[in-house]
Amino acid sequence: MCLASKPAISGIEGAINRFDDFQAVHSSQTPDIHWVGHFTLWHRYFVATYEKALREECGYTGGQPYWDWSADAEPQNPTSTRIFDSEIWQPDTGFGGNGVKVDPTPETNPFGVEGGTGGGCVTNGPFTPDKFMVNFPEPHCLKRDFVPTLINVWADQKLVDKVMASKDYTGFARAVEGEATFAVPNIHGSGHFGVGGALGQAGDANNSPGEPVFYLHHGNIDHIFSMWQQKDLKNRLHQVGGPIIPFDYSGKNVTLDFEVGLGKLAPTVKLRDLLDTQGKLLCYTY
Repeated sequence: MCLASKPAISGIEGAINRFDDFQAVHSSQTPDIHWVGHFTLWHRYFVATYEKALREECGYTGGQPYWDWSADAEPQNPTSTRIFDSEIWQPDTGFGGNGVKVDPTPETNPFGVEGGTGGGCVTNGPFTPDKFMVNFPEPHCLKRDFVPTLINVWADQKLVDKVMASKDYTGFARAVEGEATFAVPNIHGSGHFGVGGALGQAGDANNSPGEPVFYLHHGNIDHIFSMWQQKDLKNRLHQVGGPIIPFDYSGKNVTLDFEVGLGKLAPTVKLRDLLDTQGKLLCYTY
């Protein structure tokens, strides 16, 4: 809420405040930051920069929290709504809950997401329309569309274990994002479409950082990445791979010297600078 009270610095049209800045930068770089080799490290840098803004501009003294959705999911009972009873969704101490029920149309649900239980403006917590608005690219309320049958299956610990079994960085990054289809579950999609469904902010690939829980979701992706690195830290602090162009798995790969940036939010850096969370650039641990 603090960042939403400070003026934007990104220079991107439509961004009014500092919270908008992050959504706008993510939107401006999509699709070039998904299904690519730098997906994992770009988002690590993005979340770390968001945390830095909270600490330096808002006086926040904690670390960036993450939501371990696999601890809440019930893949053996896909219709269970227990995951949405988690502390993260509590109205007084968390981020509030679901949106009002809205039925999607074929035009508003191009991916054919089924099982949505909301879709409209959130009804409780700190991000209701009277307290918070998503400004980019046009002002609107924060919407959520919880899909229990999706998130319970896609956040399955077995899928996390499969990602953790990846032999190298290229395999890890590809396993996290999975395939661009709803027929095959992937852990990255769990927190996006399980929370955003067809109509919610988290399900909008370009603008998902307009959902404040985005940072907890990607914090957990980074947490999993960090745990994977720790399994062979000596080698995995110096290992990257995967395509520069989305889905171009037989094309040119990223290297340690491949550069990523966040516009005016943070300096352009090389991927090698982002591999160590306790290196010269980043300073955090799990």
